[in-house]
Amino acid sequence: MTDDFDKQARIEREKTIRAGLWVIALLIVAAVLFGIHRFVTAPVRVAQDTTETITQAVEERATAVLTRRHIEVRQGRRFSRLADRAHAVLTALPATEPADWRERAFRAANLRGSQGRVCRFTMDVGTETVPVWTAADNADFETNRTLGGEAERQLRIVWQTPGLVIGVSVDYAAQYTRDDDAPHWELLWRRRDSLDKPLTDATIANRTLEALTAIGEQCGPSNP
Repeated sequence: MTDDFDKQARIEREKTIRAGLWVIALLIVAAVLFGIHRFVTAPVRVAQDTTETITQAVEERATAVLTRRHIEVRQGRRFSRLADRAHAVLTALPATEPADWRERAFRAANLRGSQGRVCRFTMDVGTETVPVWTAADNADFETNRTLGGEAERQLRIVWQTPGLVIGVSVDYAAQYTRDDDAPHWELLWRRRDSLDKPLTDATIANRTLEALTAIGEQCGPSNP
């Protein structure tokens, strides 16, 4: 009887050992397969991580650039009235030919879409008197009118000094809304000037107000 019990106990122990060995073997196989999976998919995970990193960096950069382009204008109502008047004046200008190839290149680089309707005057900026070039983006404006809308409007103002050309755009668009959802004008740095900002936002905002006033006074029909 004792021998039977010993034999049965030995059989149970062997079964337990075999079951344990199977469990260990399965764990080893699972670990090996997991390692192979990680090895095979490593390039994919690296690519995904890289793509996510690049996407995040681009989004942050775009937000930073957009934020740096926008310039706060404290006299918003006056600014909008002057911009409305300036746009009406500039779009009504007759087209003129550039005086020479230098002016032609300057217009092409700084007054895109003007269709030759450009106004030039001088402005005292404190330390010197500099030429100021202004024009509406007539090409986009006429395209929008053809499509049945006049919401998208843009003015460009460029100060030309011997060593530096500074420019801003004055934009009127439906996506810019105040609390009452009324479209309004916004002041923005040109993209090429928004990163280093050769002047402070406050200084360029004041100069823009002066330039918009001058457009109404110097670029109208009585001041060709």
